[in-house]
Amino acid sequence: MFDIEKLVSRSCRLCPRNCKVDRNKREGLCKTKNQIEIASFNLHFGEEPPISGTQGSGTVFFAGCNMACVFCQNYPISQLKSAYKVIDEYALADIFLDLQNRKAHNINLVTPSHFVHLICKAIDIARQKGLNIPICYNTSSYDKVEIIESLKDYVDIYLADLKYADKSLAKRYSGVNDYFEVATKAILKMQETKGHLTLQNNLATKGLIIRHLILPNNIDNSKRVLDWIVNYIENPIISLMRQYFPAYKAFDYPEISKKLITTQWNGILEYAYKLGIDGFIQVA
Repeated sequence: MFDIEKLVSRSCRLCPRNCKVDRNKREGLCKTKNQIEIASFNLHFGEEPPISGTQGSGTVFFAGCNMACVFCQNYPISQLKSAYKVIDEYALADIFLDLQNRKAHNINLVTPSHFVHLICKAIDIARQKGLNIPICYNTSSYDKVEIIESLKDYVDIYLADLKYADKSLAKRYSGVNDYFEVATKAILKMQETKGHLTLQNNLATKGLIIRHLILPNNIDNSKRVLDWIVNYIENPIISLMRQYFPAYKAFDYPEISKKLITTQWNGILEYAYKLGIDGFIQVA
């Protein structure tokens, strides 16, 4: 297995931001040190049907984030870190096992990219103690290809955002210049390592779901995102999300300071229909 640890020691290069901070001593651009920080964990029933099922997805929300989206829908957790707890990999393993004992269909790692080296240790520990449900990697997709490759024996299902095809929007709203290039390479690697979405008894056991949150007044970006997906991912499963609400710093950007209007949403649905897209719609 690729040695993830060497990307963190002394000079963090774990994610594409390559901030080179010694996270043993201070926080990186992800707003975290070299220690696991979780905001909450519980059974979650609001994911796509093959993920939440009837008994819930065992969701662990990690604090911090390697991006800085001005409209972040989970900003108290990812940007402000208003409430979190520091734990070690043994405690995280116990959380995984607790969620399994509560009949979760899977373990759902939300915003895991900046803790991936420690999460892998926790998975190893938990599996030695009987963890046997699928692992979901719920990510912005701003991940290095070599990290995704290294996760092939740890992750079963990818819930992968594809936020932008427009480079200027990625810079304006998320502070990164190379989002599309990085995210598409990561998603292609996810597809390569896990293949198409596989279901058993209507529940996901492995594969890839690509999510796209539609931003108000940025419909051309959404169309370009969908174009890329259908052109580069064979038989993709796409989750179109109408859940956007203005949050965090979004009110400083007039074009995204209100919810998506119905005509724009309907336009994306029509475009997706013409492309023959298969998948899910999330409206709340």
